[in-house]
Amino acid sequence: MDGNTNTPYEVRSSEKLGRYLVSSRDLDPGDVILTEAPIIFGPKAMSDPELKMPCVGCYRPIFTDAGERCAKCGWPVCSGNCSGLTDTRHHGMECLILRSRAHCVVDNMADYYRHDALLALRCLLLQSVDAQRWKQILNMQSHMECRMPGTEAYEEAEEFIVEYLIKNFISKLDNDTKMKYLPEMSKELLHRICGIIDTNALEIRLPDGCELNGLYARTCIMEHSCIPNTKHTFNVNANSKKDLYSIIVKAVVHIPKGTNISTMYSHALWGTQARRQHLKDTKYFSCECPRCSDPTELGTYFSAMKCIGDGRKLCDGIHLPENPLDDETDWACSKCNAKVGNSQVNAIVVQMGEEVDNVLMMGGVISVLENLLCRLSTFLHSNHYHLYTIKHSLIQLYGRQSSYMSEDILDKKIVMCRDLISITTVLDPGNARLSLYKAVLHHELFSALLLKCKKVKSDGSIKKEEEIKPQIVEAKDAVYTAIEALRDDLEETSGKKLMNVLEKSKREYEIFCKEKNINI
Repeated sequence: MDGNTNTPYEVRSSEKLGRYLVSSRDLDPGDVILTEAPIIFGPKAMSDPELKMPCVGCYRPIFTDAGERCAKCGWPVCSGNCSGLTDTRHHGMECLILRSRAHCVVDNMADYYRHDALLALRCLLLQSVDAQRWKQILNMQSHMECRMPGTEAYEEAEEFIVEYLIKNFISKLDNDTKMKYLPEMSKELLHRICGIIDTNALEIRLPDGCELNGLYARTCIMEHSCIPNTKHTFNVNANSKKDLYSIIVKAVVHIPKGTNISTMYSHALWGTQARRQHLKDTKYFSCECPRCSDPTELGTYFSAMKCIGDGRKLCDGIHLPENPLDDETDWACSKCNAKVGNSQVNAIVVQMGEEVDNVLMMGGVISVLENLLCRLSTFLHSNHYHLYTIKHSLIQLYGRQSSYMSEDILDKKIVMCRDLISITTVLDPGNARLSLYKAVLHHELFSALLLKCKKVKSDGSIKKEEEIKPQIVEAKDAVYTAIEALRDDLEETSGKKLMNVLEKSKREYEIFCKEKNINI
């Protein structure tokens, strides 16, 4: 148990879960379970590191061809006066190590300045800066038994972090500096640090588009569930240095006393096979949560296939895994005796996923999306996650192009929105992981309903209040639900932008009601 009896959680341990958190009292949605500052944090490489890199002092994005350099180590910075350059929580300590490489470059900068390696270096430096935080790092799971030489995780860490840091910096230090700042240093220790980061780090998205990885002592022991009962946010605009990047974990559903407190380390809009494989590859465990254990994924049929019969006759049944926790399970039809092997299902789904990705990369052409939706619907349940992705793109296009604004198209969009909202609500009842999706879905529902209310009838007459009032009521509920869904996402750029759109739509709704003299 945790030593502080006032906390809303207890720390327990078991052979299966290791250490984990349990609610020490009944918790309601919105209750803060814990708030903690990071042990340590560091920048990630940007999506196009040859174009932009994060400043090592404050993490603001800087253009590589025009940015300034740290006067001591040569790493790209936003300004030579950046306060983070001398702050030991940011660049101040690592600069002593990085300056051991004397040269700077302007070409192939992504290989020369590897920002992903800085967090591992900062962790190592804790041994000389803060013994308590260093101990907290070493107490975290590294899963080195799963990261032996020859594994993909080991070889990636070896090439991109371990060898990079040792060859370019640590090997160049004189003995006095090494003993002062890195008294414990070996390739094995650095690999262990990489394992700790990969297993425990949380991604912190900053408003300007940069991302950090942070390690948190308490948060990292929360159990995983594909239906998490908490949501976490980060304080990225803290006035106090000690609060910078602190994490706030809140309950999103009612959590009875004694319930395991959970978060999610995978994507809520992946199917069971994809989620479980991702967790095995990155977190080294097999998820057995209620969603993963249920062949129907809580009645959503989010991974279900349509039966195509036994070769003699067609069947309108549904193929589901007989045991979703078994990687070699057969998929059985709900109506006939047809069975399909798991490997065959996986190959089909992967191929379809590639088709969906390719179409979306083309920029989202309605006719192409509709054709793909029609073709994949032959094989997949209407709620399948590949079809969810296509429909989510279509609803953002319907009603915005002149040839796709008819009453029939709006009706199709409304049905799609309602269906996707229903699925999303089941998969994320507490709005823990899919808040942006939920906001978009409700906003698109609002847009279609309001646009339909504004359309004149086929005879050219304007619709009367009693004809449109049900749609107006639903539209109001939709836009207010969308706004509420974003309540905890306003520090992120995407959340802010979407909220601005929602506020504009809300005003549009109010103006329409005022003009029509409609009181809801």
